[in-house]
Amino acid sequence: MKQSHIRILVVDDHFMVRIGWIGAFEGVPDMVVAGEARDGAEAVAAFAKIKPDVTLMDGILPDMHGVEVTRRILEQYPAARIILVSINETAEDVHQALEAGACGYMPKSCEKDAIVRAIRAVAAGERYLPPHLARKLAERNLHATLSGREVEVLRLIARGKANKEIADELGLSIPTVKTHIAHILTKLDAPDRTRAVTAAMERGLLRM
Repeated sequence: MKQSHIRILVVDDHFMVRIGWIGAFEGVPDMVVAGEARDGAEAVAAFAKIKPDVTLMDGILPDMHGVEVTRRILEQYPAARIILVSINETAEDVHQALEAGACGYMPKSCEKDAIVRAIRAVAAGERYLPPHLARKLAERNLHATLSGREVEVLRLIARGKANKEIADELGLSIPTVKTHIAHILTKLDAPDRTRAVTAAMERGLLRM
């Protein structure tokens, strides 16, 4: 009986990265690269033409974010199985990808065996995250996300602003600023302002 192959669409704006992925699957008996795309628009068109079993989607493309491309493909093809592959490994990045409908999330630094496992799992209808990203996501979900105002306060803290400076810049009273900071420390389970900034950046909640 002839063995069926998992047909893969590779989406990345760098030629050498695409070639690397294609080369990585040579010799994997149950996988074949059925197509490739350089940006989001090409990815949507290629998916419509190829109907791959699994798509490897770069997180950042020239015309749009990989999460947005994922969302657009799934709007037209709800059964699409997409794995985001990105240099970003924060819990918030993973969360956004899964919220958009991705079935998996892998770091670009992953080894061949890891991406092969991920593709097989996703092709079989499962969701796949490497253990360290699954732990980050679980930790993120233990805490409520920061409000828009709390992010503004935290961004100013990261810039070295004192409470009075934050209050003046945001048009708030100093007691209100202190309340926001208390909420931030609680949500991020941080003992002080510096650790709160670090925790928020690690989780992708704060970008400078």
